[in-house]
Amino acid sequence: MKGRFLLVLAIMLALISAGCSTKSSSAKTDSGDWLKEAKLDQTETVDELYEQAKKEGKVVVYSQSSRIKDVKASFEKQYPGIKVEAHDISSNEMVEKIVREQDAGLHNVDVVFIKDTSGIVSKELLKEGRLHKYAPDDITKNIHEQFKDHPGLPFYFSADTVFFNTEKYKEAPVTNWWDLTDPEWKSKVVMPDPLVSAGTLDLLATMVQNSDEMAEAYKEKYGEEIKLNGTENAGYEFIKRLLDNDPIFSKSSGDVTTSIGTPGQDDPPIGIAGSSKARNIEDEGLKMAYTYDLKPRMSIPGTSYLYVADKADNTAAAKLLIRWMAGEADGKAEGFSPYNVLGSWSTRTDVEQHPEQRPMEELNLWKYDPEYLYQHVQEIKDFIMTNQ
Repeated sequence: MKGRFLLVLAIMLALISAGCSTKSSSAKTDSGDWLKEAKLDQTETVDELYEQAKKEGKVVVYSQSSRIKDVKASFEKQYPGIKVEAHDISSNEMVEKIVREQDAGLHNVDVVFIKDTSGIVSKELLKEGRLHKYAPDDITKNIHEQFKDHPGLPFYFSADTVFFNTEKYKEAPVTNWWDLTDPEWKSKVVMPDPLVSAGTLDLLATMVQNSDEMAEAYKEKYGEEIKLNGTENAGYEFIKRLLDNDPIFSKSSGDVTTSIGTPGQDDPPIGIAGSSKARNIEDEGLKMAYTYDLKPRMSIPGTSYLYVADKADNTAAAKLLIRWMAGEADGKAEGFSPYNVLGSWSTRTDVEQHPEQRPMEELNLWKYDPEYLYQHVQEIKDFIMTNQ
């Protein structure tokens, strides 16, 4: 009996120890030795990295964009002997996957391609040491000044804005965000579900943050001060009135633009989608355009970043892939080509922007504020769920 008791006690202590270990694994990661070996603060030559990467043989990337398949093809052609294992995952799912895997002691991914996702990436994953910045000097010297203090390596941005069907409308039928709340557009606004789409949620939250500008835009449109209907400010009021106007929620910006831009429609909807989906005008023959001129502002910049994941197995290949996707030192690497499209803007000063769009400097955008979003986005989520 005494032996059984000691055995049971030993098992219980082991379980308690395991539980404590699991709990502490969500704290800041101890990556000292790995970081020293990874040398993420150095700028090696491409030849040096390639020689090391060939020994690794592969690189695993989690990507927010399906265009990673094009990067895979060009990278493997440029660097024979290194295979790219690419996973196309939404930003929210990617955050959960990284945390879940690392908490289980699994370090499956080398490169993470993701937006800040309501500040969660910079305020949690980066600070906890789950992701690490790799920003070689020969690339960052050509990054626009406004992006140099950003987390990760920022290599392009797009913006969620209003799309419309160009067969139906010769010019944008809306010029003010409040237009979307008018009876004319009841049940005719398509948009990604803000409870699923981080980009849409961040835009709505930024309107709440800049409620004074939303109030001014209301007055400019209607000629009178806004009257709040039980809401805290004009940003929340916009969300409420938009929801009251029965918008149609889709899973993604791609679904939105397909609904809007499919040719031959008698009465197509308008909607909110990521501006980079404008590439589907050429790729899929969609009849659509997006608008720059919305009061009070067009949108916020949805900047995409490249990171090296903590304790990545293939650090040389990870660095090489990040350099390739960022355009390499001269900005001409084919790895950036899939992202240098209509509706996307490079963060670099040495990359020629798409000729059919306004220069970055002319875009009327709100500042993306990860601190505000991280602190307040759950409140906006709760408000949306309450008013749906």
